[in-house]
Amino acid sequence: MKVLVLGATGNIGSRLVPALLAHKHQVVVYVRNERKLKDLIDSSVTSQVAIVTGDATDAQAIKEALVNYQCDALINSAGLAAILPWQAPRMQGIINAVSTAAVDASKELKYPIRGWFLGGLIAMDVPGTNGNKILNYIPLLTEHGLTFDCLSSKPQEHLEWSLFCPSEMRHASQTITILETPRGNPLIASVDVPAGWQSSRFASIPLIGTYISLFGNALGYTTDLEDCADFIAADLAKPNRSFVGHRVSVKVSDKGKVE
Repeated sequence: MKVLVLGATGNIGSRLVPALLAHKHQVVVYVRNERKLKDLIDSSVTSQVAIVTGDATDAQAIKEALVNYQCDALINSAGLAAILPWQAPRMQGIINAVSTAAVDASKELKYPIRGWFLGGLIAMDVPGTNGNKILNYIPLLTEHGLTFDCLSSKPQEHLEWSLFCPSEMRHASQTITILETPRGNPLIASVDVPAGWQSSRFASIPLIGTYISLFGNALGYTTDLEDCADFIAADLAKPNRSFVGHRVSVKVSDKGKVE
Protein backbone atom coordinates (compact mmCIF):
# COMPACT_ATOMS: atom_id res chain seq x y z
CA MET A 1 0.00 0.00 0.00
CA LYS A 2 0.94 3.63 -0.35
CA VAL A 3 0.51 5.11 3.14
CA LEU A 4 0.35 8.72 4.33
CA VAL A 5 1.73 9.08 7.87
CA LEU A 6 0.87 12.07 10.06
CA GLY A 7 2.73 12.58 13.33
CA ALA A 8 5.97 10.98 12.16
CA THR A 9 8.07 13.01 14.60
CA GLY A 10 6.21 11.57 17.59
CA ASN A 11 6.97 8.47 19.62
CA ILE A 12 4.93 5.93 17.67
CA GLY A 13 4.89 7.84 14.38
CA SER A 14 8.68 7.75 14.13
CA ARG A 15 8.59 3.96 14.63
CA LEU A 16 5.82 3.55 12.09
CA VAL A 17 7.93 4.80 9.19
CA PRO A 18 10.61 2.04 9.29
CA ALA A 19 7.96 -0.55 10.18
CA LEU A 20 5.93 0.36 7.09
CA LEU A 21 9.01 0.22 4.87
CA ALA A 22 9.92 -3.20 6.30
CA HIS A 23 6.48 -4.44 5.28
CA LYS A 24 7.11 -3.15 1.73
CA HIS A 25 4.71 -0.22 1.88
CA GLN A 26 5.42 3.02 0.07
CA VAL A 27 5.46 5.85 2.59
CA VAL A 28 4.51 9.51 2.33
CA VAL A 29 5.30 11.48 5.49
CA TYR A 30 3.24 14.59 6.26
CA VAL A 31 5.04 16.78 8.80
CA ARG A 32 5.09 20.36 9.96
CA ASN A 33 8.89 20.47 10.29
CA GLU A 34 11.01 18.50 7.82
CA ARG A 35 14.25 19.33 9.65
CA LYS A 36 12.92 17.89 12.90
CA LEU A 37 12.00 14.69 11.05
CA LYS A 38 15.49 14.32 9.59
CA ASP A 39 17.15 15.06 12.92
CA LEU A 40 15.05 12.39 14.63
CA ILE A 41 15.06 9.56 12.09
CA ASP A 42 18.15 8.12 10.44
CA SER A 43 18.76 9.06 6.79
CA SER A 44 18.58 5.37 5.89
CA VAL A 45 14.85 5.73 6.57
CA THR A 46 14.06 9.27 5.41
CA SER A 47 15.83 8.72 2.08
CA GLN A 48 13.17 6.12 1.21
CA VAL A 49 10.07 8.23 1.86
CA ALA A 50 8.33 11.16 0.22
CA ILE A 51 7.99 14.17 2.52
CA VAL A 52 5.17 16.71 2.47
CA THR A 53 5.20 19.71 4.81
CA GLY A 54 1.97 21.07 6.19
CA ASP A 55 -0.24 21.56 9.21
CA ALA A 56 -2.20 18.59 10.57
CA THR A 57 -5.31 20.76 10.94
CA ASP A 58 -5.32 21.72 7.24
CA ALA A 59 -7.86 19.34 5.71
CA GLN A 60 -7.33 20.65 2.18
CA ALA A 61 -3.55 20.16 2.30
CA ILE A 62 -3.95 16.64 3.70
CA LYS A 63 -6.48 15.78 1.00
CA GLU A 64 -4.09 17.06 -1.67
CA ALA A 65 -1.29 14.88 -0.28
CA LEU A 66 -3.56 11.82 -0.37
CA VAL A 67 -4.74 12.56 -3.92
CA ASN A 68 -1.42 13.70 -5.39
CA TYR A 69 0.37 10.58 -4.15
CA GLN A 70 -2.66 8.33 -4.76
CA CYS A 71 -2.46 6.95 -1.23
CA ASP A 72 -4.40 3.83 -0.28
CA ALA A 73 -4.19 4.39 3.46
CA LEU A 74 -3.30 6.86 6.17
CA ILE A 75 -2.11 6.62 9.75
CA ASN A 76 -2.70 9.53 12.11
CA SER A 77 -0.60 9.68 15.25
CA ALA A 78 -0.47 13.47 15.39
CA GLY A 79 -1.71 15.34 18.43
CA LEU A 80 -1.88 14.74 22.17
CA ALA A 81 -5.15 14.21 24.01
CA ALA A 82 -6.13 16.41 26.93
CA ILE A 83 -5.44 14.49 30.14
CA LEU A 84 -8.01 15.96 32.54
CA PRO A 85 -11.75 16.01 31.76
CA TRP A 86 -12.12 19.75 32.37
CA GLN A 87 -9.36 20.63 29.92
CA ALA A 88 -10.34 21.80 26.45
CA PRO A 89 -9.89 19.15 23.73
CA ARG A 90 -6.42 19.42 22.20
CA MET A 91 -6.52 17.14 19.16
CA GLN A 92 -10.04 17.22 17.75
CA GLY A 93 -9.05 19.82 15.18
CA ILE A 94 -6.54 17.30 13.83
CA ILE A 95 -8.95 14.35 13.96
CA ASN A 96 -11.65 16.31 12.15
CA ALA A 97 -9.23 17.60 9.52
CA VAL A 98 -7.63 14.22 8.80
CA SER A 99 -10.88 12.26 8.68
CA THR A 100 -12.58 14.89 6.51
CA ALA A 101 -9.57 14.95 4.18
CA ALA A 102 -9.70 11.16 3.85
CA VAL A 103 -13.39 11.19 2.95
CA ASP A 104 -12.92 13.98 0.39
CA ALA A 105 -9.85 12.28 -1.11
CA SER A 106 -11.73 9.01 -1.38
CA LYS A 107 -14.50 10.68 -3.36
CA GLU A 108 -11.95 12.08 -5.80
CA LEU A 109 -9.84 8.92 -6.03
CA LYS A 110 -12.97 6.74 -6.25
CA TYR A 111 -11.79 4.16 -3.72
CA PRO A 112 -12.00 3.99 0.09
CA ILE A 113 -9.08 5.17 2.22
CA ARG A 114 -7.99 2.74 4.93
CA GLY A 115 -7.24 4.71 8.08
CA TRP A 116 -5.63 3.97 11.44
CA PHE A 117 -6.03 6.63 14.13
CA LEU A 118 -4.28 6.69 17.51
CA GLY A 119 -6.53 6.58 20.56
CA GLY A 120 -6.14 5.05 23.99
CA LEU A 121 -7.25 2.07 26.08
CA ILE A 122 -9.52 4.42 28.01
CA ALA A 123 -11.90 4.49 24.99
CA MET A 124 -12.56 0.73 25.10
CA ASP A 125 -15.70 -0.80 26.63
CA VAL A 126 -15.44 -2.55 29.98
CA PRO A 127 -16.41 -6.20 29.43
CA GLY A 128 -19.76 -7.09 30.97
CA THR A 129 -21.01 -3.52 31.39
CA ASN A 130 -23.30 -3.20 28.34
CA GLY A 131 -21.00 -0.86 26.45
CA ASN A 132 -19.80 1.44 29.23
CA LYS A 133 -16.37 2.79 28.35
CA ILE A 134 -13.42 2.69 30.73
CA LEU A 135 -13.41 6.50 30.62
CA ASN A 136 -16.84 6.49 32.31
CA TYR A 137 -15.13 4.99 35.37
CA ILE A 138 -11.70 6.59 35.10
CA PRO A 139 -12.21 10.08 33.59
CA LEU A 140 -8.72 10.64 32.21
CA LEU A 141 -7.82 11.18 28.54
CA THR A 142 -11.53 11.28 27.83
CA GLU A 143 -10.84 13.09 24.55
CA HIS A 144 -10.23 9.67 23.01
CA GLY A 145 -13.98 9.17 23.34
CA LEU A 146 -14.52 12.26 21.17
CA THR A 147 -12.16 10.80 18.57
CA PHE A 148 -14.24 7.63 18.49
CA ASP A 149 -17.43 9.68 18.08
CA CYS A 150 -15.91 11.68 15.22
CA LEU A 151 -14.74 8.60 13.33
CA SER A 152 -18.07 6.85 13.89
CA SER A 153 -19.79 9.72 12.08
CA LYS A 154 -17.74 9.25 8.90
CA PRO A 155 -19.07 7.10 6.02
CA GLN A 156 -17.14 3.84 5.88
CA GLU A 157 -17.56 3.59 2.13
CA HIS A 158 -15.02 6.45 2.03
CA LEU A 159 -13.00 6.02 5.25
CA GLU A 160 -12.38 2.48 6.50
CA TRP A 161 -11.18 3.60 9.90
CA SER A 162 -9.87 1.81 12.97
CA LEU A 163 -9.04 3.45 16.31
CA PHE A 164 -5.88 1.94 17.79
CA CYS A 165 -6.29 1.91 21.58
CA PRO A 166 -3.11 0.97 23.45
CA SER A 167 -2.27 1.69 27.05
CA GLU A 168 1.23 2.90 27.96
CA MET A 169 3.74 2.44 25.14
CA ARG A 170 7.47 2.41 25.90
CA HIS A 171 10.41 2.35 23.50
CA ALA A 172 12.49 -0.78 23.01
CA SER A 173 15.22 1.37 21.45
CA GLN A 174 15.84 5.09 21.19
CA THR A 175 17.52 4.66 17.81
CA ILE A 176 15.26 4.75 14.75
CA THR A 177 16.90 3.16 11.72
CA ILE A 178 15.96 1.08 8.71
CA LEU A 179 14.69 -2.48 9.25
CA GLU A 180 15.85 -5.10 6.78
CA THR A 181 12.83 -7.28 7.58
CA PRO A 182 9.70 -6.83 9.72
CA ARG A 183 10.51 -7.22 13.41
CA GLY A 184 7.27 -9.09 14.13
CA ASN A 185 5.31 -8.48 17.31
CA PRO A 186 3.92 -10.47 20.24
CA LEU A 187 0.55 -8.70 20.34
CA ILE A 188 -2.93 -10.16 20.49
CA ALA A 189 -5.84 -7.95 19.52
CA SER A 190 -9.52 -7.48 20.28
CA VAL A 191 -12.18 -5.08 19.02
CA ASP A 192 -14.19 -2.78 21.28
CA VAL A 193 -13.17 -4.49 24.55
CA PRO A 194 -9.60 -4.85 25.91
CA ALA A 195 -7.68 -7.81 24.52
CA GLY A 196 -7.03 -10.65 26.94
CA TRP A 197 -9.16 -9.13 29.70
CA GLN A 198 -8.94 -11.07 32.96
CA SER A 199 -12.32 -11.48 34.64
CA SER A 200 -12.41 -10.76 38.37
CA ARG A 201 -14.45 -12.73 40.85
CA PHE A 202 -15.19 -9.37 42.48
CA ALA A 203 -16.62 -7.78 39.31
CA SER A 204 -20.23 -8.37 40.35
CA ILE A 205 -19.91 -6.52 43.67
CA PRO A 206 -22.22 -3.49 43.50
CA LEU A 207 -20.59 -0.08 43.07
CA ILE A 208 -16.97 -1.18 43.49
CA GLY A 209 -16.74 -4.44 41.51
CA THR A 210 -16.01 -2.82 38.15
CA TYR A 211 -13.32 -0.63 39.70
CA ILE A 212 -11.64 -3.67 41.24
CA SER A 213 -11.66 -5.37 37.85
CA LEU A 214 -10.28 -2.27 36.12
CA PHE A 215 -7.39 -1.77 38.51
CA GLY A 216 -6.65 -5.49 38.55
CA ASN A 217 -6.13 -5.40 34.78
CA ALA A 218 -4.52 -1.97 34.50
CA LEU A 219 -0.87 -3.01 34.58
CA GLY A 220 -1.23 -5.75 31.97
CA TYR A 221 -1.45 -3.56 28.86
CA THR A 222 1.99 -1.96 28.57
CA THR A 223 3.46 -2.49 25.09
CA ASP A 224 6.52 -1.49 23.09
CA LEU A 225 6.17 1.31 20.55
CA GLU A 226 8.00 -0.80 17.99
CA ASP A 227 5.60 -3.71 18.45
CA CYS A 228 2.59 -1.43 18.03
CA ALA A 229 4.10 0.06 14.88
CA ASP A 230 4.72 -3.40 13.44
CA PHE A 231 1.14 -4.44 14.29
CA ILE A 232 -0.35 -1.58 12.26
CA ALA A 233 2.09 -1.99 9.38
CA ALA A 234 1.38 -5.73 9.26
CA ASP A 235 -2.37 -5.12 9.19
CA LEU A 236 -2.02 -2.82 6.19
CA ALA A 237 0.03 -5.50 4.44
CA LYS A 238 -2.63 -8.17 5.09
CA PRO A 239 -5.75 -6.22 5.99
CA ASN A 240 -8.01 -7.59 8.71
CA ARG A 241 -11.52 -6.47 7.78
CA SER A 242 -12.76 -7.24 11.28
CA PHE A 243 -10.85 -4.16 12.54
CA VAL A 244 -12.65 -1.71 10.23
CA GLY A 245 -15.11 0.52 12.06
CA HIS A 246 -13.89 -0.56 15.48
CA ARG A 247 -11.66 0.35 18.39
CA VAL A 248 -8.73 -2.07 18.53
CA SER A 249 -6.96 -3.05 21.75
CA VAL A 250 -3.66 -4.92 21.93
CA LYS A 251 -1.88 -6.87 24.64
CA VAL A 252 1.37 -8.81 24.77
CA SER A 253 0.77 -12.51 24.24
CA ASP A 254 2.39 -15.16 26.40
CA LYS A 255 3.16 -17.11 23.21
CA GLY A 256 5.74 -14.71 21.84
CA LYS A 257 6.12 -12.87 18.56
CA VAL A 258 3.92 -13.14 15.50
CA GLU A 259 6.10 -12.78 12.40
